[in-house]
Amino acid sequence: MKRVAVGMSGGIDSLFCALLLQQQGYEVIGVHLSLYGTNHEQDVEQVCRQAGIPLYVQDGKELFRKTVIEEFVREYRQGRTPSPCCICNRSVKWELLDHAAQEVGASRMATGHYVRIAHLNGRLYIRQGIDPAKDQSYFLWGIPPHILEKTLTPLGDYTKQEVKRRAEEQGFGHLVQKRESMGICFLQGNDYRDFVKQYGQEKEQHPGDIIDRQGNIIGRHNGLLNYTIGQKQGLPATCGEARYVAAIDTEKNIVVADCKKGLWQEELWVEQVKVTYPDDLQAPDLTVKIRGIGQNPQGYVRIEPFPEGKLHVRLSDAAWGVAPGQPVVFFRGELVIGGGIAYKG
Repeated sequence: MKRVAVGMSGGIDSLFCALLLQQQGYEVIGVHLSLYGTNHEQDVEQVCRQAGIPLYVQDGKELFRKTVIEEFVREYRQGRTPSPCCICNRSVKWELLDHAAQEVGASRMATGHYVRIAHLNGRLYIRQGIDPAKDQSYFLWGIPPHILEKTLTPLGDYTKQEVKRRAEEQGFGHLVQKRESMGICFLQGNDYRDFVKQYGQEKEQHPGDIIDRQGNIIGRHNGLLNYTIGQKQGLPATCGEARYVAAIDTEKNIVVADCKKGLWQEELWVEQVKVTYPDDLQAPDLTVKIRGIGQNPQGYVRIEPFPEGKLHVRLSDAAWGVAPGQPVVFFRGELVIGGGIAYKG
């Protein structure tokens, strides 16, 4: 019997993933990644006990703190907009799960992500799940082939509603009713601004000028942490028109504002690029996502390599409100080709 290490969070998705693999004849070992606090460990133990699954706890708090939390704080201090879930998945979670699988003698590992893994012409890709409302492929770029080749993601072939129905039929209705965790896990529902200030012992924010594109002062801000690209709240309207945050200059302590149409752009600059098969970037049918959900450019893109592994991306359909620090993820149809981080070119 093949042994598989299944990442367990205490929620319905990871549990149903484990149940499916049990039904397929795998010997399931639950693995809980302890990344921040201990709030979920009792829930995980209870779920595994009910399902008859042995549990192994992998401590990753120090790696998570250095790799995810400190990067999150550093990015916001620099006026950027990070995505800690993307960093965590490619640099923490899947690596720790791989390590735990080796520790428990499992030849395979599995997660409850709503994605599929595609084998195409000897290459491995993350593929979008069939449920567009739950697809998590945007957050999983940069996971290397040596991990994908041993990973199972059975929930990619299910919708969330199917998972709930089948889990309830198997006696786990209490988990179906459990509220799903939303947002950034380590914030635990708190405002990110307060977290950044408290983490760095920065109780005071320094007010400064809000200027327009021409350099005219149109107002005052109450601290740069209170502003992100595309934000309208807290900005004065000028000439009867709303203004949005177009740029944040941490060196000069300035917020740059513009009208809504001024935040559209037809090109992107991308750094920290992770692409397993570089020739994929020359494909004529590449598309791009800058947000996991919400408004994304619809047309194909053209990519030009820049020095130091950076990319210049030309869009056929303009993007709005792109913030430095945001992930830029490349797709060919349902396949994730890779991604990187937007920066100001």
